Amino acid sequence: MDLTAPPRTDPLEMALQRELRGGERVLWRGQPLARVSWSGLAIWLFAVPWTAFSLFWTAMAWAGAQSFADAGPLGYAFPLFGTPFIAVGLGMLSLPFLPLFGASRTLFAVTDQRLVRLYLGPRLWTKSVDGGRIGQIDRTERRDGSGTLRIVTGSHVDSDGDRRTDRFQIGEVSEVMAVESRVRELAERCRRAELSSSASSRS
Repeated sequence: MDLTAPPRTDPLEMALQRELRGGERVLWRGQPLARVSWSGLAIWLFAVPWTAFSLFWTAMAWAGAQSFADAGPLGYAFPLFGTPFIAVGLGMLSLPFLPLFGASRTLFAVTDQRLVRLYLGPRLWTKSVDGGRIGQIDRTERRDGSGTLRIVTGSHVDSDGDRRTDRFQIGEVSEVMAVESRVRELAERCRRAELSSSASSRS
């Protein structure tokens, strides 16, 4: 859902206004669409047998403990070793549905200076990238015009010495092509400002 005229009482909008720098102007703001991540269902190929085996093992261990009258507390504690594996399995099964819970707490913004992402949970989590760092932009789009932008913003070297690409993701949002235009407008604005600054320093 695009927030073209968000109410000032919206906690996410209030958080965004607080984050803005002096003179910074919002070009676009929007929230991710609350949709099930169907691509994420692929993890079920691993999660279903994992969870089923964990439940089976725990049930068998519990039945085995009950079959021995002198098993004692330690015998009944043995099946508890399966509970972390069950929890991991349930966590994997729930991954495709996480966007349904996080969409209403997330806000993306493109300003005339940077890209911003806010997540308002028990605490406010923010991430921003200056427009001068915008590189390659990849867009995936559905037939209804919604989609996702993956924006290259730089790279870093990980603990193994391998270089990793840094990306800023916006999505899944409605009218993703219009959002891409705003991001490119920001990148071009920053590029012109950098060229102007370089020309002034040489003169």
